[in-house]
Amino acid sequence: MRHFRNRLVWFCLLTLLWSANFSIAQDDNAISIVGSRIMNEVLVSLGEAANIESLNISAKGTSRGIDIFCNGDIDIAVASRAISSAEDLICGANDVVHSEFLFAHKIIAFAAHDAVPLSCISSSELDSLLKPSSSNQASDWADYAPETDALPVVILAPHTNTLEYAIADSNIVGDQIRNDVKTYEMVDDAVARAGETEGSLAILPFMPGLASDEPIKVIEIKSADDANCVSPSAENLESGLYPFAQSYFLYVNRTRMSEKELLEDFLQVLISPESAGAIETFGFTPATPEAYDVNARMLSNPEATFAMGGGETAFEIPGTLTGDVNISGSANAYQLLERVSSRLSGDGAQLQVGIKAVGQSAGVASLCAGEVDLAILDSPPHTLDISACGESEVYAVSIDIGSHATVLLGNEADRHTMCLTLEQIDLIWNASSTDTIRAWNDIDASMPEQTMTLFGLTSVDRYADILLQGIHETAPPIRRDTEQHFDPLYRAAAVGNVAGSLTYMTWPDYQEVLDKQQANVRLVSVDAGSGCVSPSADTIVAGTYPLSRPASLLANEMALTDINVQSLLWSLFSDDNWQLLEREEFVGIEQADLPARRRQLETLFMGAKSKAPPTEGPVEQAGGDEARADSSE
Repeated sequence: MRHFRNRLVWFCLLTLLWSANFSIAQDDNAISIVGSRIMNEVLVSLGEAANIESLNISAKGTSRGIDIFCNGDIDIAVASRAISSAEDLICGANDVVHSEFLFAHKIIAFAAHDAVPLSCISSSELDSLLKPSSSNQASDWADYAPETDALPVVILAPHTNTLEYAIADSNIVGDQIRNDVKTYEMVDDAVARAGETEGSLAILPFMPGLASDEPIKVIEIKSADDANCVSPSAENLESGLYPFAQSYFLYVNRTRMSEKELLEDFLQVLISPESAGAIETFGFTPATPEAYDVNARMLSNPEATFAMGGGETAFEIPGTLTGDVNISGSANAYQLLERVSSRLSGDGAQLQVGIKAVGQSAGVASLCAGEVDLAILDSPPHTLDISACGESEVYAVSIDIGSHATVLLGNEADRHTMCLTLEQIDLIWNASSTDTIRAWNDIDASMPEQTMTLFGLTSVDRYADILLQGIHETAPPIRRDTEQHFDPLYRAAAVGNVAGSLTYMTWPDYQEVLDKQQANVRLVSVDAGSGCVSPSADTIVAGTYPLSRPASLLANEMALTDINVQSLLWSLFSDDNWQLLEREEFVGIEQADLPARRRQLETLFMGAKSKAPPTEGPVEQAGGDEARADSSE
């Protein structure tokens, strides 16, 4: 996922989209709404249905809208993303107590002519189909299915100023998508053209019954969370499985809601299932019944103010837990899980959490054999072979934790270190280079005859392993004939002062370097064979930056019905344990993301419960409350 960071596309989109002039009242008693303009027509339509005559809507965009909302004079903010921790602090400073409600989604689908020999496609295959670069760009479907006859690829796409185009572009490598697409004006026209053109793939807004009338099929996306193919739907989006979508949230000032009777009435309409019809009329997808249920509980509980991307949930960890949770796999999240489970077990030690660092492959094998509840991963779930899970009827779902990354910092004046290949990085830092690589031209004859000065760490850690993992199955020892210092600020200053120097550090360490405004240094891009990629939060999370290592959990779905497993996962993303996560320096998760992670967990718990065999009679939870067979209810 590219996490919708293409600011230029979004700016153009917000400038051009929904430019109609609405008849909106401007009076002191009007319900004031600010933020993203994308949902304006939906809000006006629902206001009319609820006989709300006075709406004062100001389309300022998500970021500016949240900023205005946090000043305290606005009833509702409409946002295309979760409120950030910094924004929440501003709200808190102004005594703006708010709640978040999931409102609607814009989902796009990929519909292909029936002759296209694929029913499921991976993100990397979509990249080769849609990326703007001509390098390795797919032109024939036979590239994906060699046993089929030649069938040229024809891409049907909406205009660049549409929301559908922006969502597709934000999930594809590069700026915009390939320039040989056939643009369509109307969705019905695109569906008809896709049905008439063999080899066509159309980027369309998702709608029920999309492929029912024409000889086309909706292509599923191979999930980044596991090896399963995922269809476009609100359920899969809210579970974090389907990436090609954008969700919209309502942030409500609870103080003003208590002062305005009409505001609560209007909100009741907006967040109830009765709004689904209007949402669909304007081309959006309503939230799931589970999300509507969470919205209703949020509205009824005045204390449910912890929004920030996830909203309040009903799950509670029982006071006492008894039983076992078994985990095995990679060591990259071992320490974190050990610390979280230690806090969860408490002094009574009635909950036993067994964690074995046996490597990813062995962990996945144990999960598929039904021997453990969770497997720890250190590579993207969709790259794994989990066919053994299917054979043993174990359905696996993935829970992302974040990514670790190692970044290289070079001297600003050294042009030859602007981008290094994985092979060059190995030659520089591998212990075997200690007596042979001393100058830059020892790496490549085209590099200058300049002494290589390396600033390393006083100890070896996982970030050294990540630095050398690119071309080795097991990372070799790192060279130790370096100028060693534990402080990243010291090493950064040294690199800035010495031409021909290089050091490495974590991404959070580099953020400290930025905060100190260290001069004469810059990040080094890395080429793993597909071009130079600069490290950033986006490229690290997306996995396109080569010196990154994701951390996630693969769960046996049926284990997600176990209160012990539920409690461990819930505790992992609890506010109380944020310092443990922060200490592990994962990229891709902020404190403001924790409520959203918990909301996703509750969705997974509900999904697991719906698939589990029915139990006979009420079940007493470990906490002692009778009939709490599932604490997510």
